[in-house]
Amino acid sequence: MAISEEVRQRFAGEFEKFQKGIEGFFSKEIAPKDFKGIGGGFGSYAERGFESAMLRLRFFGSRILPYQMKFLVNAVKKYDLQYVHFTTGQCIQFHKLQGEQILELYKECFEHDIYSRGTGGDNFRNVTASPLHGVHPAEPFAVTPYLQAVSEYAVSLIGTLALPRKYKIGFSVVDNEGHANYKDLGFLAKENGKFDVYAGGGIGGGSAFGFLVDEDINPNEVLHHVEGMLHLYHELGDFKNRGKARSRFIAQHLGEEEFRKAYHEYLEKSKAAHDLTLSVAPYEVKKVGTTTPTTELAEPQKQEGLYYIQYKPLVGTPPIDVFVKLFDYVGGLEETEIRICGDESVYIVNLTGEEADTVAAIIGDTHAKNSFEHTVSCVGATICQIGFQDSSGLVKVIKETLEAEGLSTDKLPQLHVSGCPSSCGTHQVGKLGFHGFTKVVDTKPQPAFKVFVNGNGEVEGQRMSDELGVVTVEDIPKFFIDLVNTLEAAGQDYDAWNAAHPEGLQSVLAKYL
Repeated sequence: MAISEEVRQRFAGEFEKFQKGIEGFFSKEIAPKDFKGIGGGFGSYAERGFESAMLRLRFFGSRILPYQMKFLVNAVKKYDLQYVHFTTGQCIQFHKLQGEQILELYKECFEHDIYSRGTGGDNFRNVTASPLHGVHPAEPFAVTPYLQAVSEYAVSLIGTLALPRKYKIGFSVVDNEGHANYKDLGFLAKENGKFDVYAGGGIGGGSAFGFLVDEDINPNEVLHHVEGMLHLYHELGDFKNRGKARSRFIAQHLGEEEFRKAYHEYLEKSKAAHDLTLSVAPYEVKKVGTTTPTTELAEPQKQEGLYYIQYKPLVGTPPIDVFVKLFDYVGGLEETEIRICGDESVYIVNLTGEEADTVAAIIGDTHAKNSFEHTVSCVGATICQIGFQDSSGLVKVIKETLEAEGLSTDKLPQLHVSGCPSSCGTHQVGKLGFHGFTKVVDTKPQPAFKVFVNGNGEVEGQRMSDELGVVTVEDIPKFFIDLVNTLEAAGQDYDAWNAAHPEGLQSVLAKYL
């Protein structure tokens, strides 16, 4: 879990810039818009009201190791951290921080191989992955060592070459939680031990799935693909118009055939320039389990006698006491890891049966009990300075309203809720999604959300969601009461009902549009 000493020293030498930015922002000597250009490159952004800021932590392969868990537990206590969020980019964010907290936490994270450098701004962002790489019984092959190598390589290149915007990479295995088909560059593991490669994808403005640019590549060549795409992005990207600066606009402008041709030209340039061929050690777990868990949350791994548990707190924000207890306990176990997932959950892997039962007891009833409670949501406008509406607050209000009416959320789907048109809540690929908006009612602007349906982020059947209309925040809980009553009357869950009644949601929603 390391980068070279040369890269570490380069990052350390940049800290003074970050420090001056933080101090200037909190002393009101640097304007918030100017701080964004400084703090973003170090994973820190001002929050709404400009009296606090957040810090985003990157973990290689989204893997949090025991010594890092113990450090995080100590950091929460030492700096009195109260708000933690698991992100769709598979990072951890601490919110509502003051300047001194941010600077000290940044430095201590650095000493524990947790790098915030480049987790914001126009940089290589966190390399995402299906969280059960290396342990899932059905995975084609363990991508862990290649994921690790790409993660370290990407971080090492931060600050070495200007990019038009951020550069996102994902690895997908059994599921598509690495979002390989809608990243700037994505690797999909196959049964033959090879990768298919997707490029030019992304969600946000101009959302698009990537093109399949290469098939059956040898895993030891992944760094050449990362570098080739980097230079394609640098040379063909739009540095003048930030709204058109992501790689998906290059792909859409060139068209699939020409983009694939350009991709291979830059790939071959990388191979001709130097040898980045990998030679990696396989991912191994030596731990042996001998007990069987009693909790229904535990699922068996490919490693005999070991289990994993998924923990999904509502809207990806665990109670801070549960976070501390979980990380403290798991951090004291042999060979355990916590993996952050793209749906804002975490997976605790390499557990014995007895350990799995203890983890289940720690997370208790704070874990999602159905698809609705697995809803994906960004932190929303009460914290985020660019958010339009309170996305996470909306999810809580829906839940509380239905409970007050004596209605169950069991038949509802997982929602995808973003506070603004950006992609933090991944509403573009949700079955039922929302993003913050404003609706004019009787000449007065009202807080509202746009409604989206039928998105699918899987490789098979991939589809961006369709917009249905705009509903005020006041009316959304009423809409969900109607929807749940409709599902109960039909005796079907949302998926079955929606498949049988393609126009049904539009009908239920109509009176609120």
